[in-house]
Amino acid sequence: MSTGLRRTLAVARKTLSQFRHDRRTLGFVVAMPLLMVVVFGYTFGGEVHDVRTLVVNEDDGFLGNNSAERILTNVEGDTLDLVTWTGGLESAREEVAAGRAWAVIAFPANFSARLVTRNATITLMLDGSSPPITTAVTAKLLAAIQKSFPGSLLTLDRDYVYGSEDTRFIDSFAPGVVALAVMMVTTILSVIMVVRERGGGILERLFSTSLRPVEFVLGLALALAVIALAQSTVVLGAALLLFQVKVVGNIALAFALLLLFAIGNQGLGIMMSSAAKNELQAIQFVPLVLFPSLLLTGVFFPLEAIPGGLRPLSYFVPLTYAADGLRSVMLRGWGLGDLQVALDVLVLVVYDVLTLLGASLFVRRQA
Repeated sequence: MSTGLRRTLAVARKTLSQFRHDRRTLGFVVAMPLLMVVVFGYTFGGEVHDVRTLVVNEDDGFLGNNSAERILTNVEGDTLDLVTWTGGLESAREEVAAGRAWAVIAFPANFSARLVTRNATITLMLDGSSPPITTAVTAKLLAAIQKSFPGSLLTLDRDYVYGSEDTRFIDSFAPGVVALAVMMVTTILSVIMVVRERGGGILERLFSTSLRPVEFVLGLALALAVIALAQSTVVLGAALLLFQVKVVGNIALAFALLLLFAIGNQGLGIMMSSAAKNELQAIQFVPLVLFPSLLLTGVFFPLEAIPGGLRPLSYFVPLTYAADGLRSVMLRGWGLGDLQVALDVLVLVVYDVLTLLGASLFVRRQA
């Protein structure tokens, strides 16, 4: 055996021996791919379901037949959660405008009679801020119409409360991706920076002075917040200039939401670094943050597409609120005066406080 080959094999044995003594890394290498396959397959396997859709049925029938009821009966599957609404069309529209429903199906008083004369119209009000949901609602209603009255000349009058027929998937996709990008950079940077400073003995020297843990955490958070702000500017700018993503709300509020989210991620990263002995172990935390954020937050598909058993977990993932807040501001034009945006901001503030306090408690132990 040549000397070069022996040296090569020695390096390989040394590298593998590190995995043998690092059981956490070995378990990560084996278990994470399996977890990814199972979770991805389960989560991406379904379509949207339980989409809250209000039904305003004023059809008085014709010769004893109520055509509206016939159509509603033929709405198949669990895609739509049909809710009978007796408050009238305007109040139903207000429900959609407030984000408490995704759509309204409205049948006029003379619907059955007009259907006989082939001059009937169904009004479909839509929250067009989520094209996948808009497509699913429209497809289910059209399928029910075709099954009920094949070949009819029935007209579907679409009324978009938010968005329009021109709203693209990327318009609803971009806010979540922007928040995801900020999350990844701020979390990973904070984990690696603290682990590196601890490994170089910098933390120990810093805490041998009068520096307090909370001061170190806030200083690091401030530095990373500047990076997050610069990154947000680049990502949002690219989305606006390159892809012409629609923004109908206050762009300053969108930046504020991203900054709040970034600060909480920094605190989380510092807390996670306390469990990592080196940078290799620090990187292992990335999938633990990444995959719940990808699959459970509505970034790539609506929350209504997540299986019912997993959906409650979405409300424990901060990215859910960052993405929802950004989407509401950018696509719906909502502000802090709207309850949902105010709730998103409140959750992110609580997230910041808890993670920064936790980071202040844990960082001293790492020195």
